[in-house]
Amino acid sequence: MTITVPLMQVGIIRATEILHGARNDAARRHEAEPRTVSVEVDRARDAEGDVVGRQRRIVDVRV
Repeated sequence: MTITVPLMQVGIIRATEILHGARNDAARRHEAEPRTVSVEVDRARDAEGDVVGRQRRIVDVRV
């Protein structure tokens, strides 16, 4: 099961890393059209801690 978390819930530094990484990947693939990508959030860096348990957590980012 997967749960979607808000981008700012992972913290400002990790959110910036996610955005830059997604944009760089899109640029490498020469994608000109904007699209939504899902990025898995590292559980150790998630601000929620162990509240949700073992569910995968993703962030949807439009790049």
